[in-house]
Amino acid sequence: MKTIKSRQRLGNLTEKDINFPKWLMPEVVHTALYIHNAPTKEDIVKRTEYMAKQIGNESMSYAMALLVLPALMDNMAQSKEYNDWQQSRIKTLN
Repeated sequence: MKTIKSRQRLGNLTEKDINFPKWLMPEVVHTALYIHNAPTKEDIVKRTEYMAKQIGNESMSYAMALLVLPALMDNMAQSKEYNDWQQSRIKTLN
């Protein structure tokens, strides 16, 4: 039985078997993680500038979107529309 050595565990799949959407390409996710794990705010700025040059504007936009996603979700959870939707869900379940 042939075993495939890979950097990532993807079950029986390899990276070549997955059709990643461009906003979830490994370089985008790795860029977001690289910036997220910076120890200081100065390092965040340096890493952001460096990676923007490395991966280009479109991929960098996707990486930045991943980084701001938790804040967007928090803002949405506090919105009137979300609370109205949540209340309508409670009414339909009861």
